[in-house]
Amino acid sequence: MKNLFARKSPENVPEDHLTQTDDSLNELRKLLVGSLQSQVEEIQELLKNQGIHPEEVSKILPEAIMIRSSRDNQILRAMEPITEEAIKTSIERDPRVLVDVFVPVMLPAIKKAITSLIREMIQTFSATLEHGLSMRGLKWRFEAFKTKKPFGEVALLHSLIYQVEQIFLIHKDSGLVLQHVASDEAVTQDPDMVSGMLTAIQDFVRDSFGGGKDDSLENLQFGDRSVWIEQTSQAVVAAVVWGNAPEEFRSILRETLDAIHFKHIDTLRSFDGDTAPFEAEERLSDCLKSQFKSKEKNSFLLWVLLTVLIVCIGYWSFFFIRDHIRWKDCVERLHNEPGIVITETGRKSGRYYIFGLRDPLSENPGEILEKTKLEPEKMRFNWELYHSSHPIFIIRRIRSILRPPETVTFELKNSILHARGTASYEWVIDAEKLAETIPGISGFRSDDIVVIDLKAIETSKEQIEKTLFFFDKVSAKIRSGQEDTVRELVRHIQETDHLAQILDKDIRIEITGHTDSRGSNEKNLEISQKRAEELFSIFVSQGVRPELFTVTGAG
Repeated sequence: MKNLFARKSPENVPEDHLTQTDDSLNELRKLLVGSLQSQVEEIQELLKNQGIHPEEVSKILPEAIMIRSSRDNQILRAMEPITEEAIKTSIERDPRVLVDVFVPVMLPAIKKAITSLIREMIQTFSATLEHGLSMRGLKWRFEAFKTKKPFGEVALLHSLIYQVEQIFLIHKDSGLVLQHVASDEAVTQDPDMVSGMLTAIQDFVRDSFGGGKDDSLENLQFGDRSVWIEQTSQAVVAAVVWGNAPEEFRSILRETLDAIHFKHIDTLRSFDGDTAPFEAEERLSDCLKSQFKSKEKNSFLLWVLLTVLIVCIGYWSFFFIRDHIRWKDCVERLHNEPGIVITETGRKSGRYYIFGLRDPLSENPGEILEKTKLEPEKMRFNWELYHSSHPIFIIRRIRSILRPPETVTFELKNSILHARGTASYEWVIDAEKLAETIPGISGFRSDDIVVIDLKAIETSKEQIEKTLFFFDKVSAKIRSGQEDTVRELVRHIQETDHLAQILDKDIRIEITGHTDSRGSNEKNLEISQKRAEELFSIFVSQGVRPELFTVTGAG
């Protein structure tokens, strides 16, 4: 029996049998503790690698953020600089990304705001025109000028019967403002401050004069404005009214409050400070009512007066603008005129005036004024005399002082006066003396002057005066054989005329006809006149100027 149950010694067991036994044991071990062994190995691996694993964090991060956000704002504070930097980087890289995001949201609001602004401007302009073209509008405009208020404000005060400017929806127990609406013209304050003051006033009245919790003020009056108050068990509505609103408005206010109370009864009872459910409420805006006075019919007489006024203003404006344009033209012409220096211009006592300096040799300002068609009675000149250094006026001054013949011309070079042409010796001598007294002239040169001797004129004069012509008896025809005498006399006359023109002298030649003592005086006078006319015809036919002669008959 002992040998039967005794364990065989390994020495007595074959090697193959031992290997097969170990495999069986391992398989049995896996079946019994295999899953537990795997978990132990995973725990050992986690203990060896205790770092943060992104995959594991990603599984719990959203839930962790939600839990922490419900506790405090630390997540928001931590994310704020990161978000700001991300937005800044995005804008610097490509601004169009954020533009594409915001434009669909903001563009409709911008369009709505612009449309509202344009509509308001058109309404204001229409109202201004309507009130401005009536007698009442003129009174209001005068009042606006006197009180220094905008015309629109004065017109509104006179044409408005009442206007609901602001409406407050207030939670009754907490006194917090649930919603606040106001008209465009209203001057608003902080709604919470107004609500607090209103609650304080009601508490003061209730404490001072007694009353239950449900008792409250129904109306407050201050100046032209009043506060209408309605309440329910959970809410209070207060309307700020300018003017005298009809009593029907209180019914509208009450109906609106009842509708809001019925709709939000649960929210009002459990109110915790969140006003978001009331922001979309549109019923309060319907209570911003107003009423204007009936329009005044435009007066026909007023339109006539306005038309006459406009015509008068237009008539006056036309002539004023026309005269002003002509005045500007006159000033410009005088400014560009040599020898005239303008020092001051302006308008005083309904007349234009020009002060300045004027060279006596410059153009007459009155002639320039006549060219501009400006009435002389609307203009006043005041000129101080001065000598212009302009070359034109120096030459004019030279001619005025030296009085040269028409055959002499002048040229001014470096303050040296050069004279050219033909002149008498006496004029040249006088010019050399007078030139030194002319301002702006430092020397006189007459090298190019051809001097004419006056003795030649005297000689020609004597020759003309001693020439005689003979006629047949009782005849006006000149005797033959005197053709050479005629030609010689014509030559002397033409030379004398030429020299006289050079010297700026006038000559007159008198042709006198004579007869002998035979015949009657009347007959002799007739013949002598005809003989003088015969010689005149001969001289003119030879080219002598006819204006040099006078023809007489001596008898």
